[in-house]
Amino acid sequence: MMTNAIQKLYAKTLVSLNNQRGAQAIEWIALAGVILAIFAAIQVVFQDDKNVGNAVSSTLSNIIKGISKGE
Repeated sequence: MMTNAIQKLYAKTLVSLNNQRGAQAIEWIALAGVILAIFAAIQVVFQDDKNVGNAVSSTLSNIIKGISKGE
């Protein structure tokens, strides 16, 4: 009886451990959602101020260019 319960617990633990890919994908999707929400908030706050928008845009462009060059 006790062996059967331990085997069931072991099987459930293995299923949980093998299902980490889905959890990791959900974490990345949630992170992307947070980043998009931050960008939306920045856009709303600085909607009329073009200087801040241009500064953020050029900074992000420089970061992306640096990543693509491998720096």
